Amino acid sequence: MKLKVDWVLLVDDDEIHNFIHQKILKKYLQEDCIQVAYNGEQAILLLQSKIQQEIHLQNGIIFLDINMPVMNGFQFIEAFKKNYKDLFPHTRILPLSSSEHMDDIIQMNALGVEGYLVKPLTHELASEFFL
Repeated sequence: MKLKVDWVLLVDDDEIHNFIHQKILKKYLQEDCIQVAYNGEQAILLLQSKIQQEIHLQNGIIFLDINMPVMNGFQFIEAFKKNYKDLFPHTRILPLSSSEHMDDIIQMNALGVEGYLVKPLTHELASEFFL
């Protein structure tokens, strides 16, 4: 499903994947519309800053890794749904993980996340989401 996207948050502890994904996303968005968090806790802080900047009502995508230190992807989704879902009504969370374990996919589906992407994000895959 193609969307008009105003901002993207990459949540991943892998610097190399973040670098590659940022390069790909720059084809669709200006660089200042792409942010990186290295764990779920940092992502929560960036979401809080979006609220303060009144960006939270814009269309956003959060590409979320699962296995990260401090706060993993599952914990992030639970915190987002509990505290931020209503504040970010036009934001989609898309798991983007190297894990292909069926348990992870089932758990993501149980949390109500639509879709599950396997790293790396490619130009072809990204083109499916951006107008």
